[in-house]
Amino acid sequence: MSREYAPYGLWESPITANAIAEDSVSMSDIFVDPVTKDIYYIEQRASEGGRYVLLSNRTQNEVFAKDFNARTRVHEYGGAAAIAYNGTVYSSNFADFLVYAAKDGKIKPITPEDPKKIYRYADFSVHPVHTDLLVAVLEDHTHDTPQTVRNSLCVINSAATTVTSLVCTENAQREFYAAPTFSPSGDRLAWQFWEHPDMPWEGGRLYVADVHYNPNTHTLSLSNTKLVAGRASTISACYPLWASNDKLLFTSDEGEEGNRFANLWECTQACTKPVLSSVVQQDFCMPPWTLGNYPFAFLDDSGTKAICVAWRGGRSVLYVVDITTGSYTEIKDESFDFVVVEHVRRVSDYTFVFTGLRSNAPGAAMLCTLIGPSFIPDFQILGSTASTSAAPFPEGIISLPISLELKLAGDNIVYAVYYAPNNPAYAGSSIPNEKPPCVLGVHGGPTGLETQNLNWLKQYFTSRGYAWLDINYSGSSCYGRTYVERLKWNWGITDVSDCIEAVQSPELCSLIDTKRTAIRGGSSGGYTVLASISLASSAASKTKFFASATSNFGISNLELLADDTHKFELMYMTKLLGGTKEEIPHVYHDRSPVYFSARIETPLLVSFCVDESAF
Repeated sequence: MSREYAPYGLWESPITANAIAEDSVSMSDIFVDPVTKDIYYIEQRASEGGRYVLLSNRTQNEVFAKDFNARTRVHEYGGAAAIAYNGTVYSSNFADFLVYAAKDGKIKPITPEDPKKIYRYADFSVHPVHTDLLVAVLEDHTHDTPQTVRNSLCVINSAATTVTSLVCTENAQREFYAAPTFSPSGDRLAWQFWEHPDMPWEGGRLYVADVHYNPNTHTLSLSNTKLVAGRASTISACYPLWASNDKLLFTSDEGEEGNRFANLWECTQACTKPVLSSVVQQDFCMPPWTLGNYPFAFLDDSGTKAICVAWRGGRSVLYVVDITTGSYTEIKDESFDFVVVEHVRRVSDYTFVFTGLRSNAPGAAMLCTLIGPSFIPDFQILGSTASTSAAPFPEGIISLPISLELKLAGDNIVYAVYYAPNNPAYAGSSIPNEKPPCVLGVHGGPTGLETQNLNWLKQYFTSRGYAWLDINYSGSSCYGRTYVERLKWNWGITDVSDCIEAVQSPELCSLIDTKRTAIRGGSSGGYTVLASISLASSAASKTKFFASATSNFGISNLELLADDTHKFELMYMTKLLGGTKEEIPHVYHDRSPVYFSARIETPLLVSFCVDESAF
């Protein structure tokens, strides 16, 4: 087939908005019944209004009714809505906020009626002996303001349909809990805790307590509670998982200043120490924006080896970690082409499941078995996010990501991902020496990460002859704690300057037409867009730097956001900006684009959604 030439940006493409939206599916979670070894996963289906559908891998049928929505809004972003134990599947239902149990086709609620939807439940852990008792995170919205929502740990009695408190303090409106997990014997419980103004990846702390069972009342209580890892504001410990009754594994970014990465640690009665013999300069977890997204699982019953996800160059890599020796082996295989690996769960010896995203193909729920002493992976697709009804796009139309390390002012390195114009029907531009126009994408968070998985919106543009550039600006996750903390006190300044300087860098100037670069972002990314074209501190507001700008539900008024966001992020800005709005009112004013709209010379498209109270 002969290939055409046409100006960049004017190529014809079969990737349309309708084709992108049609029948789209995403994998929300995957989990395993530790007794029966049955596998379950949760799909989010656009064709059903975004409903979260819980499926049995064994039967390929829904576990609950057709109107059941396996989703929770604990901590606003949810996660860990369901688990399975010994043939019973437990799940929160977004429709009525109750928790349900399903076994052998019988479904029943296990939490009391809640007509006003006051209580939210997530992150369940079944007691291994008294299996009708589940510990869960409870979020109480009796007084439904960000300042008054109360978080705690509770015990759900699935037989009696009752809920009792397990860990709750008078400061519950400032506190958060996550990842409750029983030791194999059920005699100990570990959990993560943090409180305002921390986020869990800033000052998450892990506690362990002894568990006591009262046979007269059929209840659980705790004693001898001890802090085992993490420190408020300075050290984050996340994702506790018991290797044995005495050994707890978790991730922690404790370390020497300038060399702090979230590596694997262990805690025993004797000591708490790193698992790895030396610091690996990669994060072994993503920040826990959602619940239950574990980055590792044990490969054997004795807990001596684990499969771990780490982040290198903005992509997931898999390691087998020998916990006894502190060594690790990378899983290198051409069949492993996933750039994002999440929700890692053990099935059996050297077999695990995960949700994975690729750069060149749809995502999937995956089963992997490691074979032999070299850990050769055998992958099996359990469920795919590929559309079952949409016509396939032409082969070769996907533009693949290219990771870049850009050296900016002060020799600071900033990470970016470049997608070149690509369409098999076109050989290039019909205009001699033309460089392609570029769309610069700004991720949300703001301490999030723009991953390198297939995104049809980006391909919509690259297949039409645009370049696409994602900037993981200073403050982005998965490049170590020092990189994240570059944004501390500097939101609206450092993120903006990184985006502008990246476009001006020699590496990018040779690839794109910098005078035809459009900037776009959503939520906090939309804020960076607005700040870049309006604030006096932005070089792009002094001249018309960007050809156009798009802010999707972007933040324009930081003063209002401080009062109107949800509890999880209520104090997030105090570190991003350097204090509360009462302490530094001038900063909140001077970095709010709404007050400087008169400075905007860049053509701007602003879109909103009905309820966007988050970053």
